Amino acid sequence: MSDPQRTKPRNNADFYRACRYLGPHRRIVVISILCAFFVGAAFTGGLGTMLPVFKILLSGQSVQDWMNSRVVEHRLHIKLSDDPTAVRVERLDGHPRIPVGPAQAIWIDGANAPATPSAVLDYLANPANEIVPIVDPNSATGVQSVALQAVPWHYRTGRRLVAPLPTKPVWAIGCVLAVIAVLTIVGNIVRFFQEYLSDKAAILAVNDIRRQLYDHVLHIPMSYFGMKGTSDVTSRLVQDAQGLQDGFKTVLGQSIQEPIKAVMALALALFLSWKLVLFLGLFGPLAVLVIRKFGKKMRRASRRALQNSSSMLGQIEGSLIGIRVVKASLAERFERRRYRTIMQGLVGEQLKMSRIDAFNPPIMETLNLLAVATVVLYASYLVLVAKTLEPSTFLLVMACLVGMGEALRRMSKVNNVLQKSNAAAARIFETLDIPVEMGSGIRSQAAQLKRVQRGAASNELAADRLTNIPSIQRSLTFEDITFSYHNAPSPALTNVSLTVEKGKCIAVVGRNGSGKTTLLAMLPRFYDPQQGRVLIDGVDIRRATLRSLRRQIGIVTQDSVIFPGTIASNIAYGQPLATREAIIAAAKRAFAHDFILEKADGYDTILGEHGASLSGGQKQRLCIARAILRQTPILILDEATSQVDSESEHLIQQAIESLIHERTTFVIAHRFSTILSADSIVVMDKGQIVGQGKHEQLLQTCPLYQQLYERQLFAAPAVA
Repeated sequence: MSDPQRTKPRNNADFYRACRYLGPHRRIVVISILCAFFVGAAFTGGLGTMLPVFKILLSGQSVQDWMNSRVVEHRLHIKLSDDPTAVRVERLDGHPRIPVGPAQAIWIDGANAPATPSAVLDYLANPANEIVPIVDPNSATGVQSVALQAVPWHYRTGRRLVAPLPTKPVWAIGCVLAVIAVLTIVGNIVRFFQEYLSDKAAILAVNDIRRQLYDHVLHIPMSYFGMKGTSDVTSRLVQDAQGLQDGFKTVLGQSIQEPIKAVMALALALFLSWKLVLFLGLFGPLAVLVIRKFGKKMRRASRRALQNSSSMLGQIEGSLIGIRVVKASLAERFERRRYRTIMQGLVGEQLKMSRIDAFNPPIMETLNLLAVATVVLYASYLVLVAKTLEPSTFLLVMACLVGMGEALRRMSKVNNVLQKSNAAAARIFETLDIPVEMGSGIRSQAAQLKRVQRGAASNELAADRLTNIPSIQRSLTFEDITFSYHNAPSPALTNVSLTVEKGKCIAVVGRNGSGKTTLLAMLPRFYDPQQGRVLIDGVDIRRATLRSLRRQIGIVTQDSVIFPGTIASNIAYGQPLATREAIIAAAKRAFAHDFILEKADGYDTILGEHGASLSGGQKQRLCIARAILRQTPILILDEATSQVDSESEHLIQQAIESLIHERTTFVIAHRFSTILSADSIVVMDKGQIVGQGKHEQLLQTCPLYQQLYERQLFAAPAVA
């Protein structure tokens, strides 16, 4: 099987593909996004509320006068001065609506005309006054009626909001600061829910990915584990999934919240002075280029770090599982050096990612400094020379730009996290895209997507046409089997043909690497031959569902496999509905009942990791009991008695002999007593069958069997 590595990964494509897993939790995501909008609105509202504070501090006006001044300037197309003694025109903007020129004061004519500057501003800003008599020193009558422009809704709202505030400057500032404090508190409360909900959606989505990945791994071909090993799968399930979860949290958290804050602050800055904000556009493309450059480096470094982390897990797993061999061989120094070499590569990539993370903020802050310096220089011209910008407005625009800069600085960190998560998602989908075993009943994501794109009705997958194969009735046939492992220099099997009648026992012998285990691995379809077929009653097993096929086959391997749980659950593994009586009966037939009762909790004894509390022979007898309980019509014994102690070997052999007469059995063994019990012996060498027959016949016709008998078969000299 080829490794589905991408030669040139697309930018964030795998991460965006992983975002589809957020779909089932879209309600949480939507609420989180709404909370982010509220947080941005509270942040921008707090900034906007600072403008009257600046105005009061710089000019001494009340908040009401400041708001009325803004309304009057809009209605008359003028710019008022900050003279507290009179409502004086500083500049005419566009087509003037008043009869007075710059540096002249505005007075209202009439018996009840307002006399104070505050009253004049309130009169001119009142939306109910649409035509007002203004004193015109250049007119013969001395008065001119002026039509006022309508007051927009936002100015109306502003006047209503500031009307209840105190007129004294200190008290007014205190009220404004209280409003800012309320906005900050409410915004932080909503921010808590936004971050919690975004984390919840990320955790649930990654949990779905982990479950699907684990289920998929259980159904991918054995050849994948031969190439990658279990540590690589463990790394993808644990570390890669955690990296993807961090990406989800960041995307749903900062990558939504910070852009919203930046956009709202930008909108406020544009509203106050669009000319200043345009200068930021000069630095935008440069900032985007820097972020993309660092992002590419981060993605490559993160991918290599994940690969090195997988190798590290493999090293730890291998050395700890074989810790007895390591200690007995005095190989601690060798294992330490090998682990150190792997860690040096991992640490190098991690330090590279740290350098990228550490180098990014100074670059962005330098760009921000250049942008702010340019804006300040231009703003100085507008305030001091052109006099088209008020100092209070300039201060608020700068506050908005600072808020935008902080948001963009955090966004630069978001891009680095996103690149790490994209590398993790790529490794996860590499595994999810591997085709599953045909007949397993599930499809890989790639197969499912292809099925949807082509149309399910006209493009049924092969698994949809598979049938349930009945129990063996006549014979089992290996027909011209040829098979090669991935990157192997020579085939493991070459044109192997063998027919076994139902109920017969076949012993398969040969040197190590002769193809014995590989041949029998074709039967439960751990591997599929590149050429040839395996037939049960004339039916190709590739046309059968894996469930109906493997339900007929029981396997006892040389390596005793013990799962977490009790002794009873290990015997009943794969048979959850088995009764306690059936479990005990199977244990008795495997001669495991006595040592089980010696345990403190008997059949309910919890076994440690890999059954560490059991001896090798005890673990093997539990595996034999497991095969007995399944009562499958086909049984494969791969060196099943290799770890059984000599005291109970003859008892186990009796149990095996009773099994092989009940079922169609294949035995891979070196023990002479097991071979003699077989109906036929198959001798293999270099992936081919070189002899077949009974013991006496093979001693005379097969030189290889004679060598095995003389040199390797236990107890051969005594029997001779």
